[in-house]
Amino acid sequence: MKKIIFPILIGAFMLSSCGKSFLNVKPTSSITAGSFYKSQQDIQQAMTGVYASLRDWPVDIYWYLSEIRSSNYYVISDGAQRDWYDFSNFSDNPQDETLHTTWQSLYTMINRANAVLENIDNITFTSETLRTQYKAEARFLRAFAYFQLVRLWGHVPLVTKVISPQEGIQIKQSDPAVVYKYITSEMNAIQDSLPSVYTGSDIGRATKWAVKGVLAKVYLTMAGNPLNQADKEDSAQVLLKQIIDNEGKNASLTFTPNYADLFGYKNDNLHDIFEVQYISGGLGEGSSYPSQNIPPDLSLSLVSVKSLLFTTSVQVSQDLVSSFDTNDSRFNVTIDTSYVTGDNPPQQGHTPFFKKFVDFGLNNLTNYDDWPENFPLLRYADVLLMYAETLNDKGSIPPPEAIGILNRIRQRAGLLPITPATKQAFATALEQEYRHEFADEGQYWFYLLRTNRAIPVMNAWFAATSQNKTIDIHNLVYPIPQSEIDIYPGLYNQNNGY
Repeated sequence: MKKIIFPILIGAFMLSSCGKSFLNVKPTSSITAGSFYKSQQDIQQAMTGVYASLRDWPVDIYWYLSEIRSSNYYVISDGAQRDWYDFSNFSDNPQDETLHTTWQSLYTMINRANAVLENIDNITFTSETLRTQYKAEARFLRAFAYFQLVRLWGHVPLVTKVISPQEGIQIKQSDPAVVYKYITSEMNAIQDSLPSVYTGSDIGRATKWAVKGVLAKVYLTMAGNPLNQADKEDSAQVLLKQIIDNEGKNASLTFTPNYADLFGYKNDNLHDIFEVQYISGGLGEGSSYPSQNIPPDLSLSLVSVKSLLFTTSVQVSQDLVSSFDTNDSRFNVTIDTSYVTGDNPPQQGHTPFFKKFVDFGLNNLTNYDDWPENFPLLRYADVLLMYAETLNDKGSIPPPEAIGILNRIRQRAGLLPITPATKQAFATALEQEYRHEFADEGQYWFYLLRTNRAIPVMNAWFAATSQNKTIDIHNLVYPIPQSEIDIYPGLYNQNNGY
């Protein structure tokens, strides 16, 4: 908790002149906030520090705490204490290191944003438009971090300014409804304050479409589990319609015809509404996400770095593999079921693994965490499917527009159109599309959570695979890291569900 409540130390970042985005940075020093904020460039560098915090999200949040949690993975014990086994088998331990590092990382990001917002109005800017933009970016990223916190832990402390140690030890957990209200208030306040598109070195920053799309997802989450505030779905629909009405006006709002073109480092910042930025080259700014996915026996002739998995006990589930239609072109983009091993002589490996983010053939990576490929936080297909969901929920029969959107997603995947006759049949088909469209992107588990489908889906899978376990509402959030509870006894209550 010390990183949360004590005055933050801001890392100063120097912008490099080379690379693909404004996040091509290298930390140079760590200095106190009081001596740092003197110029517009200082604010610019500090904002880069806020964005840099996103780099932890794909592995910690979207892999460990989401994808691994779902029935997309089948994880068995290898005899060692592994966080992935605890999360997959719902045997969460407050001592799990991933819980601690994710909590700390998110609050570090929030504190960086708080520091920017506290100091930015004291700085002379050459452009008030730029000042407004940076303030909006900081508020969006701070609210986005709270969205991650509240859907992972439920009751979390709400820190909205730079605070002293004395103030920090008095901030208890807030009810999820309070946290969600804060998130929506922040995002609503700035949703039209950001540019629609960026050029040059600013490509990759949050646009107004990113804010609207994430805010829509927040509203849909509020409409479902755990708040069940059904009226929030109307608010989501309005935002999603605004985005769809602007389809084609820039690349991020375009429905990419070929699914495979959405992935690979050569497609970075070409198709998605918001991405986590990475760059290779031994600068400490690459991604380790692909190394979490590749099997440990994959031949180094295919990728030049080793897997981060020490075992083959983490596998793509047969349930997911079997759920794909044989004509679904997304399968071969997403999953590899037959590959060359590093054995001597090479042999065929048959442990299914996610290959969606693996750039095969790269031979210049310096380490397992040097992959250049960005990670999508919001894709246009997600906007389309969320909008179809809101349309379907309006009545007992799916409207033609909703069916049209569903079939648009299916058509790109090479599948025949379908015509669900009832609201429930459409919801079932939509759930299947979410699973296949976003496999290995960490979206499916969060979808199951907000639609109140996590418990029945997981329990049915446990039964079908003879796993002797069931889950209930107490398993839908993670335990507060024990390290946070131990620092100030009595300040936090341990989670026991919502």
